[in-house]
Amino acid sequence: MVNAKWVAQIGLSILLVSVGCLSDAHAHEQQNAQRIITAGGSLTEIVFALELGDQVVATDSTSMYPEKARHITKLGYFRQLSTEGVLAQQPTLLLGASATGPSDMIEQVSGAGVDVVIYDMPKNLQGLRQLIEHVGEKLQVSDKAQHLATTISARVSHEVEAFKKQKAAYSPVDNRPMKALFVVSNNDRGLTVAGHNTVPQAMFDLLGIQNGAESLEGYKLINNEAVLQHNPDVIFVAGHMLHGKEALSHLCSHPAIAATFAGKHCLVKALDSNVALGLSPRFAQGMSAISEHALQALALKAVNETATPARDKAE
Repeated sequence: MVNAKWVAQIGLSILLVSVGCLSDAHAHEQQNAQRIITAGGSLTEIVFALELGDQVVATDSTSMYPEKARHITKLGYFRQLSTEGVLAQQPTLLLGASATGPSDMIEQVSGAGVDVVIYDMPKNLQGLRQLIEHVGEKLQVSDKAQHLATTISARVSHEVEAFKKQKAAYSPVDNRPMKALFVVSNNDRGLTVAGHNTVPQAMFDLLGIQNGAESLEGYKLINNEAVLQHNPDVIFVAGHMLHGKEALSHLCSHPAIAATFAGKHCLVKALDSNVALGLSPRFAQGMSAISEHALQALALKAVNETATPARDKAE
């Protein structure tokens, strides 16, 4: 007959071993846990996408996605962080976008023993993959990072193929490349647009859309004549620019835009600034939005093209 006391002792021993293993695992997690500050919306998104958002103790003011990031302590604009504000969060690691600064802050924070890593990647899909992989390596989650990068690439490929198929339906009417422009700001000096080595350019390239500012490097002012000559079919703007219908109509009536196809039909679409301007894990979503609005413009062009011969014949 089995001794009940002996069975109980064995059960207790197994329980203690199990608790000990869990404690060791928890201690290991605690040992590897960081107190992370992210400076740049893209980096914040990536850390959260890698399921390490609980280690983020503060971010810059542009980090508003995902929703949980909105409620984390904000340290101000990532180009103008203060040493005191950063060190007050007792971070072990600062991950910063290329323009994170000022430089004396970085030197002082690093000198205080904080691990500071500044990333400067090409503004394209390959650069996004590299950024994810580098952050994953730094945070010791390389497998997750590789999976995330691969998933994003697959989604981008899907968007490219879907756009090609839908665009092909209009090819009998117009097989010319779509033309677009991405406006970042509009002020007394003129329109500032996204040119070469920007995320909008990368998205346009993947979709086979011509960027009217491709000859410009980065974000630059463009003259009215260049916009009119390019005659974009659709214009995209950073989401922070447009607040209400008045802002939209005002931009459509801009001297550089009003006489273009996009201006005449007010085909001006706002995109989430973090998605469209940064290396966000939502890269494919940004492409999807561009694709959707480009196809709307193409459909309208098709209607116009077929209506024009009919009007000519009637005349």
